[in-house]
Amino acid sequence: MGWILALIALISDLHSNLEALDAVLRDVEAQKPDTIVCLGDIVGYGASPRDVILRTREVCQVVLQGNHDAALLDDRDAAGFNERALRAIEWTRAALDAEREENWPLWDWLGGLVPSMDATPDAGAETVHLVHASPRHPLAEYLMPNFGPENERVAGSFAAARHRLTYYGHTHHPGWFAEGDAFRRAVDNDASLKIEPGRRYMINVGSVGQPRDGDPRSSYALFDGETVRWRRVAYDHQAAGRRILEAGLPASLAERLLVGR
Repeated sequence: MGWILALIALISDLHSNLEALDAVLRDVEAQKPDTIVCLGDIVGYGASPRDVILRTREVCQVVLQGNHDAALLDDRDAAGFNERALRAIEWTRAALDAEREENWPLWDWLGGLVPSMDATPDAGAETVHLVHASPRHPLAEYLMPNFGPENERVAGSFAAARHRLTYYGHTHHPGWFAEGDAFRRAVDNDASLKIEPGRRYMINVGSVGQPRDGDPRSSYALFDGETVRWRRVAYDHQAAGRRILEAGLPASLAERLLVGR
């Protein structure tokens, strides 16, 4: 697929965190991108799945399926989930009661998403690979920031990447792998990466709804065809945490939002 643009905003791992998503979308709007892409995990962990799904459908031109979205649809995709993640999926399934007709379009939309896609940002621009997790296993393989360039998952994913640039989420750690190099973290607001001609990259845009790099601010990325720039956005963690607690979800899911872990 393709779209005509000068600037793409890439968000990922929203995890039913409405307060975070609203804050990020306000910041995105100020950047004036031509297209907003979501790399998956719209649901899971947080307590606002319906509102986050509706907002994502409304504002994003491209949306991928993440492993939590897939687990909501099929228990088999929840294999390996920890207890907190499983409880959140069970709660989300009840909150999006499939017996209620008003929720049917949400289920149909989630079921139509895919975890991997090729996209051409502009006429004449190079095609990029969009995945939720990794080029090799787009739904659920972890490319952790402590993996070295010789790691089998990293090397295997570069081998499986369909294009020179791959954008992914899943680990909630913003930064990038340049082929042959260790992971480089995108630290603080407006961290940037200048794409070098001929080099291959796997670029993590970070998480909107549950950052895990020690910075509790939401993370997303902007790409103008030459440079990737990460934005960090503060939001009302207390309000998001209260929603989680009031829903009866594990308190640790609220607490981790305060520390970005």
